[in-house]
Amino acid sequence: MARPTDRQLAPERILAHVTDGIVIVDDAGRVLYANRAFAEMVGRPADEDLAGRQLAELVAPDVLERIAPEALELDDAGTQVHFNLCLGEPHGQCSYCFTAGPFLDEQGRRIGVIENFRSMDRLRDMILELEEVNAVIRREKERTEQIVDSIGDGVLTVDHDRVIRSFSRRMERITGIAAQDAIGRTCMDVLRGEKCETDCPLSWTLEHGQPVDGCRERLAPGERELWVEITTAQLRDETDHVVGVTAFVADRTEVWTLRRQLDGARGARPIIAESPAMQKVLQQIETAADSAVTVLITGESGTGKEVVARAIHAAGPRRDRPFVVVNCAALTDTLLESELFGHVRGAFTGAVRDKPGRFELADGGTILLDEIGDTSPALQAKLLRVLQDKQFERVGDTRTRQVDVRIIAATNRDLAADVATGRFREDLYYRLAVLAIHLPPLRERRDDIPLLVEHFIDKFRRRHYAGREDEFRGISNRAMAMLLAYDWPGNVRELEHAIEVAMITTTTGRIEREFLPEAVRGATSPGGPAVAGREAVGSDEERELEQALARNRWNVSRTARELGISRTTLWRRMRRYDLVERRR
Repeated sequence: MARPTDRQLAPERILAHVTDGIVIVDDAGRVLYANRAFAEMVGRPADEDLAGRQLAELVAPDVLERIAPEALELDDAGTQVHFNLCLGEPHGQCSYCFTAGPFLDEQGRRIGVIENFRSMDRLRDMILELEEVNAVIRREKERTEQIVDSIGDGVLTVDHDRVIRSFSRRMERITGIAAQDAIGRTCMDVLRGEKCETDCPLSWTLEHGQPVDGCRERLAPGERELWVEITTAQLRDETDHVVGVTAFVADRTEVWTLRRQLDGARGARPIIAESPAMQKVLQQIETAADSAVTVLITGESGTGKEVVARAIHAAGPRRDRPFVVVNCAALTDTLLESELFGHVRGAFTGAVRDKPGRFELADGGTILLDEIGDTSPALQAKLLRVLQDKQFERVGDTRTRQVDVRIIAATNRDLAADVATGRFREDLYYRLAVLAIHLPPLRERRDDIPLLVEHFIDKFRRRHYAGREDEFRGISNRAMAMLLAYDWPGNVRELEHAIEVAMITTTTGRIEREFLPEAVRGATSPGGPAVAGREAVGSDEERELEQALARNRWNVSRTARELGISRTTLWRRMRRYDLVERRR
């Protein structure tokens, strides 16, 4: 490639190709040099030589007043600038940024002025485009805020230091704190949650990069106490970098308050139920309460059969009458008959006076025959008569007595199997099982475990921390995971005992894994009975499970919905294949 000549590199040849208009005039206003761009700006042909022409011949008088050398206040090193300068026809609509400075000779003496005209049209267009973009951004921001504010849950975002960066109007209503008072402060300082310093769901998402779904938390942002559920998700910028956490806060205070009030009004223990299996039980309870039919409640020991019987009584028309419980497995046949039907003086040794039985005491109300499957055939025949005619005689008496009593029976045995083997009367069975309610074991309703834990914590906080309730700070996530993994052979009763033991023995002010009973810790530890006794499952299931998790970015709730199983079941399978650690 040939090198350019000095002539081709002469300054005037270079300036001829500059897009800015450039003109050099002496102090008398005579043009010494003008490039092609300036010629076009003042309406002259681009190749016309303007040297020697007066500036006054080229621009309008009002423009000349601003750019003539005598109108400029320039020292030897100074410059002067004008914006939005129009040079006149035919380009009167064009705006220019005008810059002027002294033009010096080889000896540094000023011999004129060099003036530069740069079109502002492109800059103006860019400004207008930017204003349009900003208007779109403002509209989208307002629209997003409206959408967020219309969500039933409160929404807040925090950065890596858990400093609040946004606080929706719903959050303002839930907490009673204005956004301007919350933004810029840490979420712990604003919300004052029970788990803020221990198992904060926002911190978990920041540290492990995984969402938290439905974490139950007690907040104290102001004068009142709030019970909420918190769901978190990572907050990413336009380059997909994690810049914080978004938290969705659902207020559950009213639900819990009404539930406690209702339980107190009924005088019965609450039935904690969110799982599908227990929702069916609740519907059956409503059905039973509205009728007077005999009810048979079946289920393993500790599942809460008496609680269900009391709920049926408390919700029915007999709620103001007696509720009497008889444990049929605790007494011999003779003593049980006397306990149920009563006796007269002299009926047997020790019968020194007449005594009414439990059926008489329950007259007008309800009697629960607990563990009825352990009764003898002879007593079953007498019970059948009471069911049919509501009549009986006291032991040692010949007078027939009549009662109006509703009968509910409960058992942990399979009565249908006992009927098949002849151990239990078939006619009595069908009289009892007019409405049969089966209570699932706790291992089949694990979704209810967190609710039950909160209920028992609330119960024992009042009992063991009376006057100093604030000293107890709930349960850790790891301890809760251990409770969810355990199979609970003793069912709800065993869980209640485990929570009370942990609350009594804790030295940290909350339930940790080390304070749970040994049976729970041993069964859920690696190599423990609960692990060793699990059925081996093929690698195909593990691979399919991991692929489903990957498709849903390891979000447990979405994966469970895709697979059609509960979150608790999914957690158990993840633990079985050690996928919990890979999730982190």
